[in-house]
Amino acid sequence: MIYRFDDFVLNPATRELHKGGEPVVLPARAFDCLAYLIEHRERAVGRDELIAAVWGRAEISEALLSHTVVKIRRGLGDTGNEQRTVRTVPRFGYRWGSATTVESVESDEGIAATPADDAPDANVGDASAVIDEPSPLAASSRPEIEPAGANTAEQPSTTIRRGRRVAVPLAMAAVVVAVAAATFLGASRRSPVAPPPLPVVEIASAAPAMVLPAEVDAPDDWRWLRFGLMDLIANRLRDGSVPTAPSESVVGLLKQRPATDGEALLHDAGLAQFAAVRVLPRVRKEMGVWKVRLDAFGAQHSFRVDAEAGDAIQAAREATDALLRRLGRAANATSAQPRSLALEELLQHSGAAMLADQLDQARDLITRAPPEMQQEPSVQQRMAQIELRAGDYPAVEARLHALLDRLPPERDDALRARAMMTLAVSHSRRGQSDRALELYEEAIALRQPANDHHVLGVARLGRGAMLAQRGRFDEATAELARARTELEAVGDGLAVAAVDVNLGEFQQLQHRPADALPILKSAVRQFERLGAREGRAYALAQQAGAETELLDADAALATSERFWPPESNTNNLRMRWSLAAARAAALYGVGRFDETQALLERIDRDADPNQDALARARSRLLAARLALQRGDAKLAVDRVDAALVPALRNEDPSAWTRGLLLQARAQRGSDRAADAARTTQSLQTWAANDDWRSIYAHLAAAEQAAAERRREPALGQFAEAMRTAEKMNVPEDLVAVGASYLDLLIEASQLDTARGVSGRIAMWAERDVRAAAAQARLFRALGQDDAARKAEENAARIRTARSAQL
Repeated sequence: MIYRFDDFVLNPATRELHKGGEPVVLPARAFDCLAYLIEHRERAVGRDELIAAVWGRAEISEALLSHTVVKIRRGLGDTGNEQRTVRTVPRFGYRWGSATTVESVESDEGIAATPADDAPDANVGDASAVIDEPSPLAASSRPEIEPAGANTAEQPSTTIRRGRRVAVPLAMAAVVVAVAAATFLGASRRSPVAPPPLPVVEIASAAPAMVLPAEVDAPDDWRWLRFGLMDLIANRLRDGSVPTAPSESVVGLLKQRPATDGEALLHDAGLAQFAAVRVLPRVRKEMGVWKVRLDAFGAQHSFRVDAEAGDAIQAAREATDALLRRLGRAANATSAQPRSLALEELLQHSGAAMLADQLDQARDLITRAPPEMQQEPSVQQRMAQIELRAGDYPAVEARLHALLDRLPPERDDALRARAMMTLAVSHSRRGQSDRALELYEEAIALRQPANDHHVLGVARLGRGAMLAQRGRFDEATAELARARTELEAVGDGLAVAAVDVNLGEFQQLQHRPADALPILKSAVRQFERLGAREGRAYALAQQAGAETELLDADAALATSERFWPPESNTNNLRMRWSLAAARAAALYGVGRFDETQALLERIDRDADPNQDALARARSRLLAARLALQRGDAKLAVDRVDAALVPALRNEDPSAWTRGLLLQARAQRGSDRAADAARTTQSLQTWAANDDWRSIYAHLAAAEQAAAERRREPALGQFAEAMRTAEKMNVPEDLVAVGASYLDLLIEASQLDTARGVSGRIAMWAERDVRAAAAQARLFRALGQDDAARKAEENAARIRTARSAQL
């Protein structure tokens, strides 16, 4: 069927949208939302139904759905005000609103095409046509994913068609697997046998395959094969175009399962939501021969393959190739080429150590290897990953710049791209976003011709984060949408969760904490589900920041408890100090000032001045606030002067903005009025053409004018600051302006205006001392002593409640 409305023609079968004969390109998710709404145009579609239909799972945030609907309307020339096409149904969902006609389409043979609901599955670019998702990058050799760390239009997905076995677009309800009777290649290779006709097995799951840790029956020296073979087999399945969960996701996930026995995990029904097929490797050594058995279990069928060889890795490779043949696949021609077994053993052994969070062991394995093996490009890349995980960014950059210089441009584009992305993460974490952006774009250009979905997904994720740092939020959001499409297709849950963290951070960077919060909470749940401690901790730190902006200090503290202490969540020293700074901010928010100071002193003393420059700057800024809170303006000046460093300006412009305001206040408190005036002027220049920054520029100008006894200019600046804060509608900004504004209004006897300002911040008087105290001062000025006393008691209650938390 095709659907005609206005001047548009939509063909779901070919996934094409035209207007007046010209193609209109929509992102894949937006196309599927549009098609679903049109196909169900006779009724309203609930948000939950639409999310389940298009994304295939419930944890997608409504913010992402709303953003997708905005893309549809823009593509159709519609707006949220007009709603000619997609109409919002309040508190429910959406409904298609444009008059639509339906026509049948004839195929090239002149036979009427099958209607959309009966269309057969199509598998583009895949000769075996058994599984639609492309192959992701190996987990142990993948670059670290930077959480909020070629600009081509996203192409609509063409690999999945609506058919009787595919209930909803882009959310497969069945993975069709051709199971073959095949032979294996081993140390004693049998003659090839022609496979019989392959039965088709439908496995009811949209998730990828999952390789479990191997069961090892061998001396203790071979214990590393538990994770080593798991990762090798998962990598080889991916190379054979079988979507397979990253090994680090599997390790994290299994930490949360009650069962530890391999056989129990293989048949664990709870894992079915993550994997259509679970694979349990079993390896044993008998009389010098390694024997590997792979047990594969799915929803309806199970089977096993065996192989043996003189080496465990070779036996595992051959067993995996046999498994691929049973799945109607073939080993990737490149990965099938034999390489040094000693080199492969080193990579798998060090990868197993990384999966077990044993970075020192992984490093030692490489440093003990022969010098010529240490110089292998793949080993250099592995060592850089170890250094990245440890937070040794200068070492990462030195190693990978040297590797890229000596690696011929025409050799191994995949390795070059991975090295570039690892290098980009290091540069981005050191605040070098320009260089990081260039590297991500180079990686995209390298792997675009090969349609390497996983590398492209991770690179687009990083590129989107860098664009956001430059304030190019529309481009960044579009890039993340492309990243999500690539990564969801290959089943990388960790990377998809990282996309959501970035989406939440984008909202934060645009000063929309209320929109950021549900996205970040969803990302936290995804990381928890996957057992990803570091990603979860990072998302929680961002969540605590959003809660602080919303003046929910108690929630921010509770959130910080979930990522504390940092050493239980990450081996990365750089990230530990970032988490420490976030924890200090949460403690300060609830008035636990002694604990705050102790933690700030620890950061200042022990964090690296160069590699932890941002965490140190944030902590010194908080120390200045604490000093000013305690009446020590001179100390506050010293602390804020030390905080205002380039790393803060470049990587946290919001903190820099508030830091300039704090600096001016501390300077006035230290009788340095001229310095305060210069700082205020600097803030005006910094805030030019930025609405949010202008709030604090007007606030600083108002406070400076008031200090100079220039009342009318001060009132004008306060009024402008309040108008802009109301426009942005962030609680922290409203109270910061309103509480200061009220003092001058009371002094000027402009009590009617004061009532309006007080009413604007009154809703936070129950949990914010500034709002409660300002309300009390106004009631005193109005002569409402009873109300003033209650407000003062409320302010005291908040202070007491904070102290009681000690």
